Amino acid sequence: MNNEFMKYAYFKNEIIEFEKATVSIATHSLQYGTTCFGGIRGYYRNGKVYIFRLKDHYIRLMNASKMLGFEYFISWEKFRKIISELVEKNDIKEDFYMRPFVFCSQPRISPKKKGLDFELAIYLLPLADYVNIDNGGIKFMSSTYRKYSDAAIPTKAKAGGSYINSFLATSDAQRNGYDEALMFDNAGNVVEASVANIILIYRDKVIVPDTGFDALEGITVRSMIELLEYNGYKIHKGKIDRSMVFNADELLVTGTAMKVVYAESLDGRPIGTPDFSATVNPGKYFKLLKSEFEKVIAGEHELSKKWLDEF
Repeated sequence: MNNEFMKYAYFKNEIIEFEKATVSIATHSLQYGTTCFGGIRGYYRNGKVYIFRLKDHYIRLMNASKMLGFEYFISWEKFRKIISELVEKNDIKEDFYMRPFVFCSQPRISPKKKGLDFELAIYLLPLADYVNIDNGGIKFMSSTYRKYSDAAIPTKAKAGGSYINSFLATSDAQRNGYDEALMFDNAGNVVEASVANIILIYRDKVIVPDTGFDALEGITVRSMIELLEYNGYKIHKGKIDRSMVFNADELLVTGTAMKVVYAESLDGRPIGTPDFSATVNPGKYFKLLKSEFEKVIAGEHELSKKWLDEF
């Protein structure tokens, strides 16, 4: 991601310059990862700013705050007004990424909720394509780190501290020459990529991990499922093991930052062909979803009105 953050952010109940939004090194959220966050995409098309599924992201953020017991809440109307002011103040003329998060800025050396107050902050940065697949798809490594269980940390919350799991898995994969880590639960079922959801095409069937598994309930993957259903495809939910990935027709990776991309291999084994020397090309499901999603964010799809907020 680009590190050139946009000039204005939301912090301490006001819009201020990004550089002035600072906290103590002893803040509780820095010590213990007591945050929850959202990742939201905005697009600049035809002279207008569109934000993708903003209310869905707001709802998930508030639900994450509830699940984690932060006791922070802001109304949808106020949240949308803040976003509108940030878009206007930053005079956005390009695609971008927005990170709203709930955190505790109080200095405290104790992992307890009592006496802590949580608040909202939001920053933005320009973001075009997060993953470049011009020279091939994602090369996955089976991670030795398991996705944490819902019995340990709520898996349907984007909890800041839990992303050390993603950090370890991705860093390990890249250290070993791969692009990304494929995460499994303790029973050996495929859950997700380290920071994205997956869709498996297996014997021409579309399969996603069931909702009750340990995967994050991603908003973009929900959108991709709806787009597939819109085009007449049936979605199957259930268990996915590693052998199914090896023998898959396609493995798609989807999330806010990367939108939708395809996987080329897992552990050096090509996906979609048994020929190790073959070039793995984008499949029909990937091509369909990429095309459909581009229409959505350009405001040219039947689902655009449902999913886009115009600013």
